[in-house]
Amino acid sequence: MQYVELSIVRYAAKILAAADEAGLPIGCEVETADGVCGRQVHYLIPNATRPGGGGADIEQRPAMVCLEHLEEMLGHPPERQPLFRRLQGPDPGA
Repeated sequence: MQYVELSIVRYAAKILAAADEAGLPIGCEVETADGVCGRQVHYLIPNATRPGGGGADIEQRPAMVCLEHLEEMLGHPPERQPLFRRLQGPDPGA
């Protein structure tokens, strides 16, 4: 089971709507050696963590990331996430 609190969905929806209205792309938030990535985002990580408070603390908040950085975090390409899908159940005749 997976779940996401609706406040996180609303937070992301507001950002996406504002960017769409302004005609601006949303860039990946991952920090690299050269600064913030900035590539087009494709995924929302509702509970992303990053250093905060001078490096001693850890901040947790939603983050939007590009495909490449999500693959790097997962160690493999992300699975497709269709809105609805049917999973095959056991064969009732078996």
